[in-house]
Amino acid sequence: MTKYLFLSFILFITGCAPEYMVKNIYIPPVGVTAKKCINQCEIIRKNCESSCNLKYNQCINDAYKRAKDIKALEDIEYQKRYNRYKMALDNYRLRLYTWQSQYDSSYKDYNYFSSKCRVNKDAYACDRQRDLRYTIDKLLRVKPIHPKIPYQKSFEQIYNNEKSVCQSNCNCQKDYDVCFLNCGGEIQMKKICISNCDK
Repeated sequence: MTKYLFLSFILFITGCAPEYMVKNIYIPPVGVTAKKCINQCEIIRKNCESSCNLKYNQCINDAYKRAKDIKALEDIEYQKRYNRYKMALDNYRLRLYTWQSQYDSSYKDYNYFSSKCRVNKDAYACDRQRDLRYTIDKLLRVKPIHPKIPYQKSFEQIYNNEKSVCQSNCNCQKDYDVCFLNCGGEIQMKKICISNCDK
């Protein structure tokens, strides 16, 4: 009980602990030349982001087209698998019907001869009981197995897989930061409280 109270207390304290994030503070350099340099950095970043967005959108569009083509082929293959499954299912049902008939008959005889063996101590009945027990055990080992239903991928699964190669992050901010520093600017990292902050 004490252990649970301690754990609850730890969770309570942890839940109330301040949460921080690190934010970059940009201190620009002074001077007209430096300002032009920073403006050039901004243009480079915007161009980078614009190019990155175009490439990402193109990648997404290409992924969508590929996914449609793959889905069409997948549907054809699935239909083939499903047709084989239906044939296997018909065969399974036929074999199961035969198996069930044999099992029911053997089990009925087994109960009959078990009773005869137990009550009358009849040697023939006891032998038949053992034979039928063996037959039942053998039947249980060879019981037909239901065929596995074929799996069909959804379009969403295929599309998500295809678009997973698309990257939306081109490190534009990282390149901007390098440019900013080269222009004589300064970047300071500051830890800022974002929740459960002290008043």
